[in-house]
Parts: sequence; structure tokens; C-alpha cells
Amino acid sequence: MAVNTHPHSISKKCHSKAIALDPVPLSQKTIKRIEEAKRDLKEGNVCTLEELKAELGIE
Repeated sequence: MAVNTHPHSISKKCHSKAIALDPVPLSQKTIKRIEEAKRDLKEGNVCTLEELKAELGIE
């Protein structure tokens, strides 16, 4: 069995040096949009890519 050596493989340990944190905090507008998206997911207000394409008449 081959070992996955890809640098982004989840089988490798994460080194704290490799993690970047954005020093700029999220805006209130962005936080609100994230909360709305979480609510939509929880309530099932989602559609598949195929449904969205059909609705927009794409492909």
C-alpha cells in the first residue's frame, strides 16, 4: 500500500508554524452573513448545484 506524501494530506501532523491567522478581524457584516448561512443550512434552505443551474438556465 502506497503512503500518501502529498503536502496537504490529512495523515500528516499539522505544525503550528504552517497555520496562518488573519490579523484583521471579521467585519460585523461578514459575521452576520455567516450566521445567516448557518441558519439556512440548519433549516435546510439549500439546493444542489444542479438545482441552481436549472433555476438559472445554465447548462
